[in-house]
Amino acid sequence: MRLAADAAHQFGGIELDRSKPLQFRLDGHPVSGFAGDTVLSAVLAAGIDTYGRQGASPIGLTEAFNPLVLLKGKPLPMDRLPAGDGLDLTSVGPKLRLPLRQPGSLRHRLEEVMPAADQLRGDREALPPTDVLVVGGGVAGLSAACAAAAAGHTVTLVERRPWWGGDARYFGAVGDDESPDALVARLIGELTAAPSVTLLLRAEVMALNGHNATIHQVVVGDGPPRGRLLGLAAARMVLATGSLQRLPVFPGNRLPGVSTAIGAYHLAKRYGVAHGASAVIATQSNYGYRLALRLYDAGVAIRRVIDIRINPQSRFIDFAKASGLTIASGQFPLLAQPGNFAFANIGSVAAAATIEATQLIVGGPLQPDLALWMQAGGAVQWNKDRSLLEAGRPLEHIELVGSAASYRSMLACAQSGREAVAALFGKDAAPVEDVELGTFLETPDASFPVAPPVAGAPSFLSSGQSLAHQAADARLSNLSLGDVAASVELGVIAPADAGAVAEERGAPGPDLVASTWTPPSSPAVAPTYLAHRFGEAPERLHLVVDDKRGFEVGALIYATGVAPEPVAAIGVKPR
Repeated sequence: MRLAADAAHQFGGIELDRSKPLQFRLDGHPVSGFAGDTVLSAVLAAGIDTYGRQGASPIGLTEAFNPLVLLKGKPLPMDRLPAGDGLDLTSVGPKLRLPLRQPGSLRHRLEEVMPAADQLRGDREALPPTDVLVVGGGVAGLSAACAAAAAGHTVTLVERRPWWGGDARYFGAVGDDESPDALVARLIGELTAAPSVTLLLRAEVMALNGHNATIHQVVVGDGPPRGRLLGLAAARMVLATGSLQRLPVFPGNRLPGVSTAIGAYHLAKRYGVAHGASAVIATQSNYGYRLALRLYDAGVAIRRVIDIRINPQSRFIDFAKASGLTIASGQFPLLAQPGNFAFANIGSVAAAATIEATQLIVGGPLQPDLALWMQAGGAVQWNKDRSLLEAGRPLEHIELVGSAASYRSMLACAQSGREAVAALFGKDAAPVEDVELGTFLETPDASFPVAPPVAGAPSFLSSGQSLAHQAADARLSNLSLGDVAASVELGVIAPADAGAVAEERGAPGPDLVASTWTPPSSPAVAPTYLAHRFGEAPERLHLVVDDKRGFEVGALIYATGVAPEPVAAIGVKPR
């Protein structure tokens, strides 16, 4: 499953040091890898590409769906845990008893999957409070952190992955723009030189509650890796959580060997891993052709590029034709089976082409990752023009930036990070110009049709932990944003209800809790129009509410049990 060390476009793995081989054990079996691998990338490179089975259907092992592993009895996420020589690991979860030998599978029974957040528990280590917490180390998050540090504020930047830059490298630069590699290196250089900045890699924000964040980090240093749970209070927050690439709904869409385009890119670029020697790429955007070209140059046989759009136009399509790649337009995935993928013409449900390959890479639609936004009390709503859930009303001390705020171009993401910091501190924020130069000549993205169900081959709604699928009740609890978006496409959830369903079932949070945050030391000054309304010495209080509630400016506060008459109000939300 490894590409050549000298594969084109650095698809041999920029994280790897192949001069330093290593070996560890997982569930009693030896796994080989290299320094720089994560446990997940080494396992995938070894040909273990199956998490387990739900019923009779095998489910693929991916960055979005993988189990925790126990290291000396402590659970750690295998996608953030670096592979280490001599580690002895056990994957967490109920196992299938038969068959006894499944060399490519972790053999988990996947009737139910416990969310990782429920298992990464323990005593929290308190970090020093920070002026600005930035969640996400992509271009938008890095730019926001730089802007806050340059303004003299303390900053804590948290990135879940083992690297900085997010997905910018997948999309690349446009025209003469600064390359993603150069931009990320420049921003990281500024941050590492700033004494007021704390950088946390391999760290995931598990929960937001008011001004408080709970963070789980895999700590790498002397001795074996370990996990630590951190508590952090932040006066202001920037959510640069990016977007999730959704899988289209078709039977077999979570089989081993089926992956998203962005996931396939990172595996190849970072770790030199591909799901076998041949691939079919199905896309609804022009970036699928860019990935096809790079994989082709790196030695993967591209059997065909399938585009759901009819006669699309793009410079990437012209490059693909010039390279001799076979292209088909106006088709969509109909059925995935191991090593065999069927496609239908748009408007039909009959197989028009069946192609043999070891992997199917799907460039599905992007959904802003708003889970933490909802936890913090943010609302979401359905955008019918773009077929995705987007943020609703603003929050007082939190700003969304980058692709989480639906910006598309790299320069717009970077600018949104800078302008968000200005807005957080009460300064005028300039409008963000989101223009992808040259793309007005290219065919825009389109939406994948939903393939009809097939007995024995589930059509899952998304690629995450919920395992909701087309035949199941899509009103189940713990639905991801991708599940809700797919449910709208299926007609199970009305577009007008999508936001409410996502808020209720996608990010359940705690009820009213005490806050450890304290307001600034400056005295509370009532606005002129509220002078004497609540006495001569009004107090300023901070309330933390659950993620199902939101209060508009001017909302009146009443004591419990008091009739909601304006004259009986004991307070007001001033801003």
